Amino acid sequence: MVVLFANPTAARRPHRAPLASLFAVALLATSAGCAGGLDDPDRFTGGTSACAAGTTATGIIQAQCFACHSTSSKEIGAGLDLQATGLPGRLYTTTSSATCSSVPVADSANPANSLFLKKLTSNPGCGTQMPQGNPLSAAETACLTEWLVNGKPSSP
Repeated sequence: MVVLFANPTAARRPHRAPLASLFAVALLATSAGCAGGLDDPDRFTGGTSACAAGTTATGIIQAQCFACHSTSSKEIGAGLDLQATGLPGRLYTTTSSATCSSVPVADSANPANSLFLKKLTSNPGCGTQMPQGNPLSAAETACLTEWLVNGKPSSP
């Protein structure tokens, strides 16, 4: 009787076939429970973010601020473009308009006490509360606070 093998090398090494199968099963088992992609970082951090599920700081800024503070708005409100790249780090090097005494938008010594966050409160200290006419919820403000604090540039 003649036996034809598709892979003659495997026929000479029958002990390797179970190892290859075991490796394939192990690989499948370890990749089947993948936590998610990098576009969903909360799945990797345990979801300890101050942002509500499905909410991001950039999403809040896009929905609530871009009408006045984006590169595509006719006149960028107070000269603060929140759409250009480099946020939140760029806020630490940007100063506010003359109505707010040209102070830094984000305070590197105390990010949680930054003008950017104060402007979201009912008592912003200068100018009016943002966004105008539709204040953010406490949850949205907490999300933006965490985002700003976490985006603080490293000290040299």
